[in-house]
Amino acid sequence: MRFGLLVLLAGMGLTMSFHAWAQPVGIGTSPQGTLTYTLGATYAKALEEATGIKARVQPSSGTGVMVPLVNSGELDIGFVNTLELTEAYTGTGVFNGRPQKDLRAVGVLFPIRVGIFVRKDSPIRSLKELKGKRIPYGYTSQEIIKTVLDGVLANAGLTAGDTTTILVPNLIRGVDEFTSGNADATFFALGQAKVAEADAAVGGIRFLPMVDEPDAVAAMQKIVPTSYLATVQPAPNLPGVTEPIKTMHYDYVMFVNASLPKDRVYKMTAALVEKKDDMAKSMALFRQFDVARMNRQFAVPYHEGAAAYFKEKGIAATQ
Repeated sequence: MRFGLLVLLAGMGLTMSFHAWAQPVGIGTSPQGTLTYTLGATYAKALEEATGIKARVQPSSGTGVMVPLVNSGELDIGFVNTLELTEAYTGTGVFNGRPQKDLRAVGVLFPIRVGIFVRKDSPIRSLKELKGKRIPYGYTSQEIIKTVLDGVLANAGLTAGDTTTILVPNLIRGVDEFTSGNADATFFALGQAKVAEADAAVGGIRFLPMVDEPDAVAAMQKIVPTSYLATVQPAPNLPGVTEPIKTMHYDYVMFVNASLPKDRVYKMTAALVEKKDDMAKSMALFRQFDVARMNRQFAVPYHEGAAAYFKEKGIAATQ
């Protein structure tokens, strides 16, 4: 009788373990049309193909909402830039006094290229000329975007106070204000679906170049320490880039809730590497995914499953 009970309990344990493994993971993103939504959908497909793990993309109003949901375990996976993940984990910046200690990094993916664009026929030719102009600002559900935008403006010696700000909750709304004629310029990541939508809606857009003079770069990095400038070349998938321009870059990272099982996160990490070429067909940014940079060290610790994968594959820690 005792033996039968042990067998039953063991069987129940195996069933529960299998059920937990079979449950789909939740991937948190910003609204449809944003970079994180495209990234989440691209990775969800790759994850299932590589491992059989099913994933649901669950968009929210922005990363400021999504990050705490991963920390609480209501979502399993998220994608943000390294600055936002650092602030969330340490309880600084936009997460001041609210440390999210149950977040763990999985891998640095690729640089995000961001900037401010205007209508193609706009007389505005430089960031300095945004003084007094109407731009979306606030980003109440994506507060980190306000910080990044402040860094872009600082590159031109400007602050938001030098412009006429239009308060918006998120990036999508900011572009909508631009296309409806309520804003003279707006901020977004290059090469994204919403940018292409704006380009078509207003008859063409143009990104404003940033300045690579030492003082201008220092002013930008004082606000966004993880940022850097690099040149972006014109390409068919980059509306608004009509000539080589300098613009802000910063790294994006995949992260998870700390309680996810080690072996599951190991497989999630492996899927990033094994399916990177396939993901690049759906999302061009994955062409810049450098596996040797995945294990870049910053304030947020890596999940033990990701660390195990790095050790097995010889992916060294970098700064």
